[in-house]
Amino acid sequence: MRYQSNRPKRRFLASVACPNCRAMDTIVQVEISEPEPDEYIECTACGHTERRPTPEQAQKMQQQDGHDGVGVVKFR
Repeated sequence: MRYQSNRPKRRFLASVACPNCRAMDTIVQVEISEPEPDEYIECTACGHTERRPTPEQAQKMQQQDGHDGVGVVKFR
């Protein structure tokens, strides 16, 4: 049986700028499995965190702003 840790998985995202401080290569994708699965990004420079919008939130944003191309990004 393979050992699986309950600790959050952290992956650096290359060539991504922080939406808050604009620092390059400081964004980490954090994936939590317990108590409930969750995923967000975090800047290691300024501490900014951001969650991906749900499909319903993305649809609302698209209707309110009238912008095309707004959607939900799925990390693999």
